[in-house]
Amino acid sequence: MSALEKTITVVIPLYNKAAHIVDTLKSILRQTTLPEEIIIVDDGSTDNSVKTLESFLAGVRARCDIRIIKQKNGGVSKARNTGIQHAKSNFIALLDADDSWAPDYLAEIKVLMGSFPDAGAYATNYYKLEGDKFIVPKIRFTKNGKHTGIMDDYFEIAARGDLPFMTSSICIRRSVLLYLGGFPEGEPMGEDQDVWAKLSLESSIAYSHKRVSHYHLDATNRACNSNAPKEECPFSKRLKMAVQVNQVKPSLRRHVLAYTATHLLHLAKQQIELGGFTEAENLLADERCSLLMLKKLRLKTKLAAYKMRGLVGRLVA
Repeated sequence: MSALEKTITVVIPLYNKAAHIVDTLKSILRQTTLPEEIIIVDDGSTDNSVKTLESFLAGVRARCDIRIIKQKNGGVSKARNTGIQHAKSNFIALLDADDSWAPDYLAEIKVLMGSFPDAGAYATNYYKLEGDKFIVPKIRFTKNGKHTGIMDDYFEIAARGDLPFMTSSICIRRSVLLYLGGFPEGEPMGEDQDVWAKLSLESSIAYSHKRVSHYHLDATNRACNSNAPKEECPFSKRLKMAVQVNQVKPSLRRHVLAYTATHLLHLAKQQIELGGFTEAENLLADERCSLLMLKKLRLKTKLAAYKMRGLVGRLVA
């Protein structure tokens, strides 16, 4: 892959992130290897996000092209898709407006490109950040604890623990993103996992175990903190259907179903903690949850404890 073929556009969807967008942008401008362009898509922010951004950029002499595209609010997927459509580069590095990169993130992506020129995407490990505290994700790798190279077992890894990468630690070939149809719009949650699943089934992901991307847990206005679905998300339903109609090769089917089971169990846990006991019971009743029996039993025990706590509270009152 030549240097011209390794061009990168960073796409940042922006919605009400005035408190974070400058720090996020600074983490790009501090890269040892700069991208060719940065596209920030304002998705109809109602706070001072754009004014804060424009004020910062007015005092910056950037060594790459930085563009702001404004659109009516349509959701994070629509914002990402707008950035992808307008990008001039061959690769799209995704970065959320409240996450950040270590200075050598893009350099590590370029190393992967050189080592695996035919891959459809390049991803790295990451840290979770809570304030100044670095948290190591609980990623259950299947090969010697660390995995560098072409990832051929994404579903098995993701079903066992945290995802091996997240939205702000992956760079995808633009042509592959367009072929896959971009990010699904109008869906409440899991639009990123829809793309990761398609990538894993139809392309290839080169992976570095280096933790050079940062997922900020305490950022304000996180959609995952305010949006807890009561039923299985569309991406998971589509994967289940793909298995049922034999669109997934036999060697992957159990891992794909276990991956969807992890999603169901995650939603059940959220509902238990929110008091949605009926919704949690419905999610746990899905036969796929039995593929992860230990996790299922733990959640059933937690559900019983929460229900008992609620009953005791009502009796005392």
